[in-house]
Amino acid sequence: MKKIFILICIMFTTIGCGVSNALEDDPVFDFMENIEESAFIDSYTIYGRFFNLEGYVNKEVDDLVLIFKNKEIENEVKLITNLKNGKTKFKTNEYINEGIDLEHVTDNYLLFLKSGETYYKLKKDTKQDDLEYYTVTRNQKNYQINIKFNKLDEDEYLSIETKEEKLPSNIYDLVIDPGHGGIDVGAINGKYHESDINLSYSLLLKEKLEEDGLKVKLTRESDVGIENYGKNGRVSIPYQTKAKLLLSIHQNSATLNVGSGGVEVYVPNHANLVFAKKLASNIVENTSTKFSSNVSNKVDKGVYLRTLTKSDLQTMEDDAKKDGYKPYERANTDSTYYYMIRETGGIITGAYVDGRNPKKEGNPYYNSNHGCESYLVELGYVSSNVNLNILLTEKEKYIEAIEKMVKEYLEI
Repeated sequence: MKKIFILICIMFTTIGCGVSNALEDDPVFDFMENIEESAFIDSYTIYGRFFNLEGYVNKEVDDLVLIFKNKEIENEVKLITNLKNGKTKFKTNEYINEGIDLEHVTDNYLLFLKSGETYYKLKKDTKQDDLEYYTVTRNQKNYQINIKFNKLDEDEYLSIETKEEKLPSNIYDLVIDPGHGGIDVGAINGKYHESDINLSYSLLLKEKLEEDGLKVKLTRESDVGIENYGKNGRVSIPYQTKAKLLLSIHQNSATLNVGSGGVEVYVPNHANLVFAKKLASNIVENTSTKFSSNVSNKVDKGVYLRTLTKSDLQTMEDDAKKDGYKPYERANTDSTYYYMIRETGGIITGAYVDGRNPKKEGNPYYNSNHGCESYLVELGYVSSNVNLNILLTEKEKYIEAIEKMVKEYLEI
């Protein structure tokens, strides 16, 4: 996977130096006072563990880079730019799950832009909130990273401040969502219910990942039904826990003959697919299951991207008119279909208020600029007797395969 790393070896030995709350005497601020040009940030986000910026300069400039600067270091990240109508639009990355990997930010910085020898101060042109991030637990340690706009006298600036911090009780490394539950049993084959299999797998995966030192939250820990939306709903938990990764565990079903079934990993739109491909492949390599033969929405072996169709949008609009509520906001054919992927990423994944039931609160975090990197994992087809038998007898193999990929992805 492509990542943007902004560290060099010295960063591991300078934790805590650089920018602080008492900034007036820092030489970086003397440097900032001499900068005459400005650039404007109209979006700054975290998706999973990746920080990204978008903005503009009110003139056309070439070779624009983002600068991370403190009194000891100046690192740069090349930006993607688009010159048009006398302006330069810029962004850090194309894919939502790439960018500046906050797991590798171990120092404090002021951020600037630079073109040639010219520096640009960063000014805020958005109502988006400042960002707070906690690194993945390693060796029982975590770091808190605050990304925020501040003012010093007449100067506005964007800073990244890092410090070692004990993980708060309500903050987690990842969330596992056992699909369905309670009266919603999901797919059925005889006495076997999808909701039970999902929970059994999720409980074991949580246990294994906690043995690896990670802090794991389940959306449900027993056979109960929980709301999908609202303050304490499924989609709210990843926001409340500031989780870096969410896996929604499901089993599939089909009325048609699906043979021996197979694995399907559903991904967010505009995401790098490397993790999803490795996850699906590792499950197939280490169990008796196969890649799903389903070709609908398939983008790679075992990897699927489903977005809303025009027919989906029309049905949603018709239902809203029929039942007298406001149609979905921000929904279009670019929107990821599955709510556990779409609604947990805030503005990054195009979350929108759920209007199907006006008595519910919808998604209170749909405007968040801090989202969780989320995947829906269909481990197999319950409707296939062959696949069901594999799911019932090879749970430990599935879990080991998933655990390995999560550890690799989170660099544990």
